[in-house]
Amino acid sequence: MQLLLNIEELNPEIENLAIPLTEKKVKERLDLRQEDTVTCVNIGPGADVLVILASIWTIGLAIWEFPTVLREGLKNWKWLIDKIKGFVKKNQLVSVDMDGAFLLVIDYLSNEYGDESNFSMMDAHTFKIVDISGMYPNNEDSLPAHPHNYYVFVIWIADRKLILSVRSNGEIRVLESFDDMPYGKYKI
Repeated sequence: MQLLLNIEELNPEIENLAIPLTEKKVKERLDLRQEDTVTCVNIGPGADVLVILASIWTIGLAIWEFPTVLREGLKNWKWLIDKIKGFVKKNQLVSVDMDGAFLLVIDYLSNEYGDESNFSMMDAHTFKIVDISGMYPNNEDSLPAHPHNYYVFVIWIADRKLILSVRSNGEIRVLESFDDMPYGKYKI
């Protein structure tokens, strides 16, 4: 999973992330593990906008194969959800990828419907709002190449279909709730 972060107190260090001591300091400050990586990337198509690209090693996070009971997913990923929410709360999250956005959705669903609720993700889409992939010729599909995205998830939960959006800065909105299906309250 990848996050783009802007952390003011680390701004003097981010240009030197190739230096191992600086990388270690930034990873410690972000409470990242040894296997995670941090690099400095430029997401400014005109003037430079330098941010930290944190790549968090997440073996087994496949949003299409997430457990169907919220509690099961939260048990394994609560540490990462809390980390992302901390960056959002401190206004340090510039952008999150689709996996990170989905973890925020899981947290939202747990808070709204309880962590014992069953759910399934029926569909997910990414709308790339900003495209600076020309700055990343060997990595056109990376988060730095598309630093601002809009994610839409269709979720089945509590006898309804929810359409949720997540902006790349972590802001979640319910776009629609279909609980009055004309053919009954079951999966179609």
